[in-house]
Amino acid sequence: MSSDRVEAAEDAIQAVVIADSFNYRFLPVTIEQPRALLPLVNRPLIDYTVEFLAVAGVQEIFVYCCTRAEAVRAHLERLTG
Repeated sequence: MSSDRVEAAEDAIQAVVIADSFNYRFLPVTIEQPRALLPLVNRPLIDYTVEFLAVAGVQEIFVYCCTRAEAVRAHLERLTG
């Protein structure tokens, strides 16, 4: 691997998104759907975060969530293809 590729990999801009609130204030709305996937203007909230980070040049996004993590993962996989 050339040093240019190693340097490019090390310079990747990363972000961590906390996609959980660790409380129950939105019950019963969040019983079946995590808060990160609640719609705002017919789009899940997390879509706005991912779009903002992509426009800002972030190349890797790490999403941390506990509640209904499988639903968030499935949504992000559909979103990114």
